[in-house]
Amino acid sequence: MKRTILPALLIALVMLASFGAQAQDSLTLSECIEALDTLALEAAQTPPDVRALAQSCASPDEPALLVRVTTPDGIWAAAAGEAAPGVPAAPEDCVRIASVSKLFVAVSALLMAEDGLFALDDPATRWLPREIIDNIPNAGRVTLRQLLQMRSGIDDYLGTDAFWEAISEDPTRIWTAAEALTYGYGLPALFPPGTAFSYSNSNYLLMQLAMERAAGIPLHQIVRERLLTPLALTSTSTQVFEPSQCRIVRGYEDFDGDGRLDDVTDVNDGAGLGAGALISNTSDLTTFYRAVFLEQRVLSEDSLAQLLDFQPTGDGGRYSLALEEWQDADGEPSWGHSGAVTGYLSYVWVIPERETIAVILSSLVPLESEDDAEE
Repeated sequence: MKRTILPALLIALVMLASFGAQAQDSLTLSECIEALDTLALEAAQTPPDVRALAQSCASPDEPALLVRVTTPDGIWAAAAGEAAPGVPAAPEDCVRIASVSKLFVAVSALLMAEDGLFALDDPATRWLPREIIDNIPNAGRVTLRQLLQMRSGIDDYLGTDAFWEAISEDPTRIWTAAEALTYGYGLPALFPPGTAFSYSNSNYLLMQLAMERAAGIPLHQIVRERLLTPLALTSTSTQVFEPSQCRIVRGYEDFDGDGRLDDVTDVNDGAGLGAGALISNTSDLTTFYRAVFLEQRVLSEDSLAQLLDFQPTGDGGRYSLALEEWQDADGEPSWGHSGAVTGYLSYVWVIPERETIAVILSSLVPLESEDDAEE
């Protein structure tokens, strides 16, 4: 089994599989996302019925689905399905948020740059270990900014069969960033740095190593000191390295390929690392997005401009630093990111012109989605 963790617009295509494979009446998760986006866009005129939406996406005996819409007029949150067998999910429950974590890394890096600990245009060679530079093509040629932008040309260690074979052999192994990156050793560079876009989780493990060297403390401590504590994100924590601050719903997918769902909550596929470190809930994610993008009280004006400096991805999309931009039919922009990790899917976006934030978190990777995710 292998998985490519996809950015927001691509993950919506992966989610075409039915969220509730056992329930014929359930919407597909892609339909749930589209419906939530519609509710968010229309929230100023019609209070969003997120409870009805959640119940349409997951029946009471299925894995949990958590949704939230926040506008200037109010907050609407709901949960459907089970947190564990026989235990109903609650709106404040937590999941592994996978690549949604990347924005926390990017914002922390911008704050470190504001404090002069490094510059985003520094060559990565200034901060990376010699072994990494010697064994990962392009690692000796990129800047920190190119890592954050997914414009390094460095291939994805998560795309290797060897990494997923190691997970299958020892599903609870605790990984370091340096250990996980060895599965990217020798993978040919995809293109010269800065010349194109390719989504690769290796970039954010490399960024983790650079940030830890510059700050002199682990990444989880950087994120906590710069974001989690100041913003009072009391339900958010770094998996493995910190105790969970809320109830984590059980996660499910067909881990062994036998066509049946498995409880994969305790499978460690790089948990706690820079590419997808965090556990969180819809409330904390809303608070984070509001603080960064709507209240604009986290970053300096210049740093926020860098965060919103979207570049073409080559397939019609636009990506900046752990953030994707897309537009509706009327040209109104949204900014966000998605995450996909063993047993969990997440999707968060802000509609800045409407001051609206939407979050949908799932504790099920549908049976039919894995082959699509590998393409």
